[in-house]
Amino acid sequence: TSLKSINALGLAGLSLGIGYALGSGKFSLIFSNKQGKERAQHEDKDKSGSWNKRAKDPKPPESSEAWVEVYDEPRHFVEMDNEFCRIIRFRFPPKDKTLFHRHSVDSFFVFFNSTRVRNEQQGHPMHEFEIEAGNAAGACYCTEPIIHRISNLGPNWMHGLDIEIKSLKTKEYKTKPLKETRNIELIFDNKTKGGKRMRVYMLSISTGESVKNLSFIFPKLCMCYKGGKLKVDDADGFTKEIVRYRGTYWWNAEAFKGSITNIGDSEYKVMIAEWH
Repeated sequence: TSLKSINALGLAGLSLGIGYALGSGKFSLIFSNKQGKERAQHEDKDKSGSWNKRAKDPKPPESSEAWVEVYDEPRHFVEMDNEFCRIIRFRFPPKDKTLFHRHSVDSFFVFFNSTRVRNEQQGHPMHEFEIEAGNAAGACYCTEPIIHRISNLGPNWMHGLDIEIKSLKTKEYKTKPLKETRNIELIFDNKTKGGKRMRVYMLSISTGESVKNLSFIFPKLCMCYKGGKLKVDDADGFTKEIVRYRGTYWWNAEAFKGSITNIGDSEYKVMIAEWH
C-alpha cells in the first residue's frame, strides 16, 4: 500500500514519535552530537500543560487494549504550541513500536525518513505500507478519531512531524495555490471533513542556484527536509546568511518576498505549510 492511499485505508494516523528521548525531556539520549543539530528550534509550550494530560473523556471509544492520548504516548512529544498549530515530533528506531494511542484533532504529517510500518487501528484490519521521505499526508481526526499502534518494520528510523491544526481564519483559501515551477511543488492540498483545508509545498534549491522573485505572503510553518547554507535577500534590501538543519522547523507569520541562494554544498529542501 502506498502513502497516497493512506486516507482510503484509514491509516492516516501516523503521528508517532520521539522529539525528546523517551520521556527524559532531553535530546541527548537519542541524538549523537552530529544528530543533535536536528533538534527543533522552537519550544513555545503551553505553560499550563493542560493539553498534555491524559484525556478524561466521559465516553471514550471502546478499546480492546489500554490506550493513551497521543500527547502521553512515550514516543510522542509536543515541541511547539501556538494559537494556530501544535507540533508533535515522532522519531523512533527500527523494530520499535508505539503504545496504542488516540488522535482526535485534524492533522497533517510530514516525513523526513523512508521506512516501512505496520498500522494496527482498533476496529480495522491491520495494514503494512511504505512511508516515503519528503511526503505529506492528512487525517480528519475531529470527525473520525482513531486509536492505533504503529510498528517500524523498515531499516530506517521513523522520523517526522505531526502538525495538529488548531485554528484557521477561513475554511477555504481566498487565493489560488502558488504556481508550480522547477523549484516549487505542491505536495499536499486537501480538505478535512470538518472543512479545514491545508496546503504544503516543497521548495527545492540546488547547490549554487539562486531562486528569485519568491513570494510567500501567508503565515507559514517551514520544515527542513534537506539542510543547507543559504543567502536570503528580501525585497527591502536586507541580506543574511543562515544555516538550516534537517528535521528543524520554524513558524513565520510575516510575508516574504525576495530571493534565496543555496551557498552550501548540497541540495536544500524545505516543506512550507500555508496557513490562512
